[in-house]
Amino acid sequence: MFTNHKSYGGDFGKQIINDIKASNTLEIASGYFGVSLLDEFTKDLVDISKRGYCRILIGMIYHEGVSKNQKKILLELDEKLNEINSKSGVFISLRQFHGKVYKFTKSNNEEKIYIGSSNFSDSGFYGNIECNTLVDNESEKKNISSFLSHLFYGNEFTAPLKKVELFIKSKKVKKIKEKLKSFEIKETNFPVIKPISQVDIKLRVDEQPRSSLNLYFEKGRKNKNTGKYSPRPWYEVEITTESKDRGKDYPIGKFTAYAKDSGKFYKLNMITASDNNKAITTKDNREILGELIKGKLERDGHLEKYEKITLDTLRSYGRDFISLKKIKDKEYYLEF
Repeated sequence: MFTNHKSYGGDFGKQIINDIKASNTLEIASGYFGVSLLDEFTKDLVDISKRGYCRILIGMIYHEGVSKNQKKILLELDEKLNEINSKSGVFISLRQFHGKVYKFTKSNNEEKIYIGSSNFSDSGFYGNIECNTLVDNESEKKNISSFLSHLFYGNEFTAPLKKVELFIKSKKVKKIKEKLKSFEIKETNFPVIKPISQVDIKLRVDEQPRSSLNLYFEKGRKNKNTGKYSPRPWYEVEITTESKDRGKDYPIGKFTAYAKDSGKFYKLNMITASDNNKAITTKDNREILGELIKGKLERDGHLEKYEKITLDTLRSYGRDFISLKKIKDKEYYLEF
């Protein structure tokens, strides 16, 4: 066990350095990384690649972004590793991966695998009190090796760094209601009609952690021109319904929704689509509905940008459903 405490195994970083020097291959899967540690380890990572290969997966930065310096050092390391052989390089998880796994293989094919809490960073290797352990069960080692292979090559949510567009955190800030503002109307144009019926649609965010209101956490889109993946816009959302939600007054196809928010009034062009019209969103751009829903959560202090909406988020807000109140054919009030 290695905890960065002298009485309980000592610094994890010292053990990792010893294993790098004694091994021919290295696979790291870590949620985060630190610039200073990566810079310190670059020569060792290049050397182990020359003896075999070195693959590093970073799991949490695709949606959260990086600093300019972080992006620079990742690109430089990836280029150095790629120059040595095609098996080596930096990889990015397009879905959130928060694990910490370190696998070494020696010249005699002996494998050493550590799992625990330490990110590939100074704090993870030296500063924080962590808990990492050497896996000695052969069956578990086999399962972890298989999982690592899946992380690097056997899935649809991992891509080499050169195929990913990492965004710089400071440049990813958008104004709330940047698109929604175009659909603002005067209060005098907002209808005052008693609803004919009401459809309440539960927001099943814990069942849909990467879809519906959390589309941002999908793997994103591949740019046809550059061939690189980039995250979806933060405000892009849709509302996914179940068959029990879609009664006789559920909208089919195009419809209009009127909404109020913080003393402002909106007329939104909406649409239901996909199988059995199960998906509800704004027709002109799916970010418009997101600015309405996420904007409310952000302003009231229940949601931070680039944070998942969970059931706890909605409970804190005090509402876990939206309402569509029909006022006439193809026209509704939308309330959240």
